[in-house]
Amino acid sequence: ALPELGKELLDNTYWCSLIGLRREIHMHPEPGFQEIRTQGRVKEVLVKFAGIPECQMRTVAITGLIVDIKGTGPPNAEAKVKCVALRSDLDALTMKEGNNGLPYRSKNEGIAHMCGHDGHITALVGAAILLQKRSDRIPSNCTVRLLFQPAEESTPPGTGGYDFEKTGGGGAMPMIMEGCLEGVDEVYGWHNWPTWNLGEVIVRTGSVMAHTCNFKVVVTGRGGHGSQPQVCIDPVVCTANLVGALQTIVSRALPSAANAVVTVAQFHAGERDNVIPDTATISGTIRDVDPRVFDTIKRRFNELVNGVCKAYGCTAEAKIFSMYPAVVNLEMGKEVVERCAAKLTGPVALKAHSEGLPLMGGEDFSFFLQQRPGCFFFLGTQELLLRGLSSYDGGEDTPRSNCICHGTTYDFNDNVLPRAVLMLLRIVEDRLGLDLYSQDEVLSASGNLTTTVAGGEAKRQRMA
Repeated sequence: ALPELGKELLDNTYWCSLIGLRREIHMHPEPGFQEIRTQGRVKEVLVKFAGIPECQMRTVAITGLIVDIKGTGPPNAEAKVKCVALRSDLDALTMKEGNNGLPYRSKNEGIAHMCGHDGHITALVGAAILLQKRSDRIPSNCTVRLLFQPAEESTPPGTGGYDFEKTGGGGAMPMIMEGCLEGVDEVYGWHNWPTWNLGEVIVRTGSVMAHTCNFKVVVTGRGGHGSQPQVCIDPVVCTANLVGALQTIVSRALPSAANAVVTVAQFHAGERDNVIPDTATISGTIRDVDPRVFDTIKRRFNELVNGVCKAYGCTAEAKIFSMYPAVVNLEMGKEVVERCAAKLTGPVALKAHSEGLPLMGGEDFSFFLQQRPGCFFFLGTQELLLRGLSSYDGGEDTPRSNCICHGTTYDFNDNVLPRAVLMLLRIVEDRLGLDLYSQDEVLSASGNLTTTVAGGEAKRQRMA
C-alpha cells in the first residue's frame, strides 16, 4: 500500500482553499456553454490570488477561457517547446445528484458535477497559482497556456450557434476555431477515473477513448385502436424487435478483439394505453476506436433497420450523428506522462500502467490532439474510505461510493488533487526544460493564497 498524505495538508491554507473552491464549484454547476459563474470564479481566483494579469486572459467559445502564464526569466534561445497548453473542462451534466447528505450538494436541481470537472478545474487553478509564482524561472520566450473549456459533455445541435457536424456539440472545436492553439506546441489533459485506484496513472500509445456517435431511428407504421391490432401496422412491436436486433452488431458482426458498443438508451412511443401509435422512436450511442469497425457498424445498423422494418411492414428514418473522434496518444506524449509520473514519490507516488484502456467513453480533447502533439491520461481515484482531503464534517472514515463517472452518487475524490497538481507542474517542467518546485515545496505550498478562495458556503465545508 502507498503511504498516506500527512495530516499537515489538512491545516495547509493552499490545499484547504483549493478544496473549498472545488466544493463551491460543485455546489453551483452549470451546463455546456452556460458556465458563466464558473468561468467568472476561475478568472477571479487567477487574477486576485494567482496574480495573473487580466490582460493575459481571453474569453472564447462563449464561456471558455484562455489564460497565458508568460515567463519573465532570461530567454532560452534553444528551447524546442516554447508554449505548452494544459486543459480543463468547465461544464456539469444535466442530471440530478443523488448525494443527498453531501454538505456541498448541487444547488442547481437537474444539473450536477457527476464527472469531476469541478476537480479538473481546481487542479488547473492550483497549478496556475504555483506556475505564476515562479514565472521568473520560466524563460521570457516561453508560455504556459491554460485552456478552460466549456461543454465537454456535448450539447444538442444548434447550442451556441455552432455547427454540430464540426463540433459534435462540444467546446473543444469552438475554442480551436477561435484560436486557442495558435502558438501552442503541445497540449495535455487528464481525467479522474474511480474504477482505478488512487495512486495509479493510466496511459498508453494509441486510442485511449472512443470515437462517439449518437443515433436516432423513427419507425413509422399505421396506428389505430389497441383492441384491433390486426388492422394496424404496429411500430412498437417492430421497434422492440429492432432493439434486440441491433445488439447482434457487436456480438455477431464484429471480431471478438474489436472494441465497440451499440447502446439503445431511449425508447419513446404512444400517448394512451388503448391506442397503437403511428410512430416509435429509439435513440442511443455508438462507440468504437477503429474507422473500419465503425464502417461495419454503420453498414449492419442500416441493414438491420431496413430489414426489420420491412419484415413488420413499417418504414424508418435512421440518422447517425458522428460527434467526437477517438482520443489518440502518440508515443512521445505517453513517454512524457510516464516520465513525469515517475518523479512523484512517497505519499503521492504513481504507478503507471495501461490496463483497461481504451475506454469506450468519449472526450472532445481528441480535437486538440488532432491539431497538436501531446497526451491525455487518467488518474485513479478509488479509495475505501472518506479520509484526508476528501473528508468532511460527519463523513470522516465512512465508505466512499467510488461511483463511476455519470453515476448519481459520484463525487470527485479530493485526495487526488496533490497528484494532479504535481503532474501538471512536472509536465510543464519537462517540456520547457525547467526545475520550478520540489515535491516538498508543492505539498507544503502556502504562497499568497488565503482561505478566501474557498468562498461562501464552500468555505464552511473545509476540513476542521
